[in-house]
Amino acid sequence: MKTQAPFAARTRLFRLGMLFSSLALLALSSCKNAYTAVGFEERTQDHRTVAVLPFEMVFLGQMPAQLSPEDILALEEAESKAFQVSFHNEIMRSAAGRRKIRVDLQPYTRTWALLAENDLSIRDSWRMKPEALAQLLCVDAGVRARIEKTQYFSDLTSFGIEAGLRVIDLFAGVRPIPSSFANSKEIYASYNLVSNNGREVLWSIACDIDGDWRTRSNEVIDQVNRRSARRFPYRL
Repeated sequence: MKTQAPFAARTRLFRLGMLFSSLALLALSSCKNAYTAVGFEERTQDHRTVAVLPFEMVFLGQMPAQLSPEDILALEEAESKAFQVSFHNEIMRSAAGRRKIRVDLQPYTRTWALLAENDLSIRDSWRMKPEALAQLLCVDAGVRARIEKTQYFSDLTSFGIEAGLRVIDLFAGVRPIPSSFANSKEIYASYNLVSNNGREVLWSIACDIDGDWRTRSNEVIDQVNRRSARRFPYRL
């Protein structure tokens, strides 16, 4: 019995250390260039439903030698869905307290189903004008986002998204990967809310984050989306 208290104390200290370590790894993030259109409330007073569109993914880093072109296509579409799901969930989470929103968010599963019914892939949606997508999805406005990053993710299972890929070990290749690639997940994200008439951008924001490679991908994705979701408009 005498050894349980010190052991429990060490366990608590270890957990606190892990928590602070995780927070430190995700601390290097910021949002800037936030914009809301003048007269937003009046211009959107008839809005009832908004869709979060699949995120456009842009890879700027060194291409992993282990990935085939087919792997890359599948992985980018899986990442697109992961960011889309995360941003949708972060908006809903931010609206759970006092800062509720006055519009409904279209379920992302319905967005995927409507795209499929119209023979459009996730990648096809990136090339469409957001107002055209909003009309196709029968919503009043759509959030179009673009993600620029230096590293592919390989642990998307926490989002419930199956990329159909083998397990990727980025450190097992013959050619060494530069330390700047292996040790960080640099992400730049830009978000634009566009009405289905396509006349104007109603809201926009840009965020960036530097995350350590040891940080799980879902934590990095949620972190960059969380900051922007807190500033999502339509608040009551």
